[in-house]
Amino acid sequence: MDKGLLSSDLLSYLKLEYLPTNVALVNESYPSECIQFRSVLDASHLRFRVNGIPTTAEKEKSPVVEPPPDSLPLKPSRREKNQSPELHLSPVEEPMPNLLPNDFPENVTESVPHAVIFESVQENATEEACGRGDRERDALDEIIDEAKATSHLPLDPVEFSIDESAADTSDIETSSSEEELSWKPRKTSTGEGEAKDKEESDWTKGFACMQKFDPDTKFGNPNNRTIEVLQQMLEYYTQTADQWRVMAYRKAINVLRKQPNKIATRAQARAIPGIGERLADKIEEIVLTNRLRRLENATHTPEDLIIKEFLGVYGAGLPQASKWVAQGYRSLKDLLEMAPLTKQQRIGVERHSDFAQRIPRKEVEAHGAIVRKVVQTVDRDMQVIIGGSYRRGALTCGDVDCLITKPGASLEQIRTMMLGLVVPILFNSGFLQASLAISTHQDGSKWHGASALPGTTLWRRIDLLFVPDAEIGAALIYFTGNDMFNRSMRLLARKKGMCLNQKGLYGDVLRNQQVKLNGGRLVEGRDERRIFAVLGVPWRPPEHRVC
Repeated sequence: MDKGLLSSDLLSYLKLEYLPTNVALVNESYPSECIQFRSVLDASHLRFRVNGIPTTAEKEKSPVVEPPPDSLPLKPSRREKNQSPELHLSPVEEPMPNLLPNDFPENVTESVPHAVIFESVQENATEEACGRGDRERDALDEIIDEAKATSHLPLDPVEFSIDESAADTSDIETSSSEEELSWKPRKTSTGEGEAKDKEESDWTKGFACMQKFDPDTKFGNPNNRTIEVLQQMLEYYTQTADQWRVMAYRKAINVLRKQPNKIATRAQARAIPGIGERLADKIEEIVLTNRLRRLENATHTPEDLIIKEFLGVYGAGLPQASKWVAQGYRSLKDLLEMAPLTKQQRIGVERHSDFAQRIPRKEVEAHGAIVRKVVQTVDRDMQVIIGGSYRRGALTCGDVDCLITKPGASLEQIRTMMLGLVVPILFNSGFLQASLAISTHQDGSKWHGASALPGTTLWRRIDLLFVPDAEIGAALIYFTGNDMFNRSMRLLARKKGMCLNQKGLYGDVLRNQQVKLNGGRLVEGRDERRIFAVLGVPWRPPEHRVC
């Protein structure tokens, strides 16, 4: 119904006293939100309620029925106990016989762990509202089930990096379910050092960072076509910021790469740890039909194509792209001519086709060489290291990441030299074309912009990252990736009572729920290999850090 109408208007129009119980009355926001989230939402939510309709409490009012005199007294609820202590002092003339076993707890709900109570209530509510038992399971269901299986583990809460670059490369320390399943609490009994080492290796070997990735498995893999289609679904969910499905698809792709034989049936796929029911169905569909209907449905509707195009605009995430669609814009031309754009967004729209193209490896090297030449002209001791997917050996890259460092130099010294001398020279030479993001904080460590090789008009995204010498080892790990490998490294550090971020590996870190109680003691920041060694992870060259 229109938000300007009351429920009584509808009843009057239909000449009814009340609506049937099987009819849900919602306001005008409901259809659009169902379309946006691609699911049938709960119609009883308050934001969909029509003005004037009775609330649930009003609907459920019923006459109070006095219990018969010979019935058992009702035990007051916990809320009644808290609100009115005097109410549960009802006298009983004769004690009732105890009908329960002697060892049975008097208050069942108080004897059950809170997590179990919450779990059962939430499961029931979910099944009633969404018909969970009647619908297909999805990736979130599988992750929830895996989380339940590891509920006994003393997991640390999510922690955020305070670095100002977190918006671009989030330092959230999360974990994949596969790694959580492999983690077991360490015994506290004293024993020989060799036994302790074996025990530690047992619970750490399931982490993704402990697994070697062989680049040669990408070629001649019998599951290449399946991986290719799943990779397209992964890219779609990455753009829509669906982190649960991103994690599930990455796990599936990773384990498929390691299979020596073709996985052709649902049963074969389900037998592989890390692949759930719905992904197994999709794998079978890809093998049988050489296509995936879910991918076609997700990427070929007019609205999805528009959102996908808008997501390619620099600085526009899913909320901004969806907002443009909701405002009626249907093309990049519409945005340029009618939408209020920031300077960065306007550049992103105008250079959309440039930024959307992958950059060949040799071209990445050419951009890095120009930056290195100017940097070392200003200071010959400065170093320029190309990071990101280039360092992992990728044939093409999305942008150019240049880490700028100097032995013995601080962040302030490097930033002053780069922003005061190097960047202006690169602009004057015609290499740098536009500035998209500059650190304005005193501890800022980045410059984001666009560059073009001499003699070309094709703009490329380039990031200049300023790294002090004391942090270069940790920064190389962080800005090499990939993100699943980094998440695994950070989780392993947490399980060992440490903290790993782009600044270093810190020990003796104390945490209490969501709060880090201390910053810890710097164990290593300069030496990349030593960080691996301290964590007990075999050295993985950059090309092996693909999870």
